[in-house]
Amino acid sequence: MRTTARIDSELTTRHITRARRTGRADRRHKLPLCPATGLARYRDRHQARDGAQALGSGTHTFEVHTFACPDCRGFHLEKTHLRTPITVGSIQEPAEAFTASLTSRNRRYVLVDIENPTRGAHATCEEVASFWAVLTQQAPGIASHDHVVVGAARNVVRKYRAAIHGTNVKWVVGPDSPNGADRALLAAIDLYRVARTFDELVIVSGDHAFVELARRAKALGLSVHVVTAQHPQERTMLSRDLAAVADTRTLVRLRASTLARATVTAAQDVARASRSAHVATVAA
Repeated sequence: MRTTARIDSELTTRHITRARRTGRADRRHKLPLCPATGLARYRDRHQARDGAQALGSGTHTFEVHTFACPDCRGFHLEKTHLRTPITVGSIQEPAEAFTASLTSRNRRYVLVDIENPTRGAHATCEEVASFWAVLTQQAPGIASHDHVVVGAARNVVRKYRAAIHGTNVKWVVGPDSPNGADRALLAAIDLYRVARTFDELVIVSGDHAFVELARRAKALGLSVHVVTAQHPQERTMLSRDLAAVADTRTLVRLRASTLARATVTAAQDVARASRSAHVATVAA
């Protein structure tokens, strides 16, 4: 027997009340459940968008997003409550070199496996916001004509969505299972279409799962840029095979090392002591 779920399960009470008031029968469709995610399975993207529009109509407290599922080959809905986007005050303007390159730079298609640089989503939202600011404004730099796809498991999307945002940013959601984000990203990309529109594929991950994608991208004429993050006193999570196939590699610090922070703090203490001594001498 096939397990089923109602499309508007969260609106059940409203629909029952309306049916009783109008005297009309409840004719909602039933959808099968995905065994991997436990969510209702929509057969195609158009059906999922109709379901998202119905679920999100008349509300301003949450958004409903659709995503492709690599397990059931269908589409699901993900509801996320709206939160104020997290911004970083320390980086106000893009680097001058990045701004100067916008007129001549290639178009980039950016895949972000956010669980890889955060080592399984262990970073805070503020740290991810800082990491995103570096990616967009410094290295590699993301322009308005680039396209960004961020992949994560359902619980990670809820955690980091406020930290990663933009008009050209799209999220794809995978199941809460190992390699769910990788599989969602790989299922979402149409490499042949990307090769016709873009010049460079940027992979923000060091995971071995993207090696074959990188090789296929180079065979189609795309250059491959791999971006990884470095954590204090830990090695970067970069596959040797992915490093070998990349044309360009960029390393970004997710947070400053303990030694670097101690050095900066000591330098600040010395500077304050020097200023205090100078003021005391002048006063004398």
